[in-house]
Amino acid sequence: MTFEQYETCRSTGRVSVADIAAQPGGIEALQRRVHELRSRGVDFAANAIEHEMAELDLPRE
Repeated sequence: MTFEQYETCRSTGRVSVADIAAQPGGIEALQRRVHELRSRGVDFAANAIEHEMAELDLPRE
């Protein structure tokens, strides 16, 4: 992560899907999160994560 990306992340309080996916076990963590969100009926958030994963060409469940 570059300094500019870090500063943007820190100032917005948001960690990107790309940041999470880059970590060891990150893709699996994202897949689990999508499943958790869907099981709670929060489809809009799950869809947003899946959309970002698709843009990054990451595997989805």
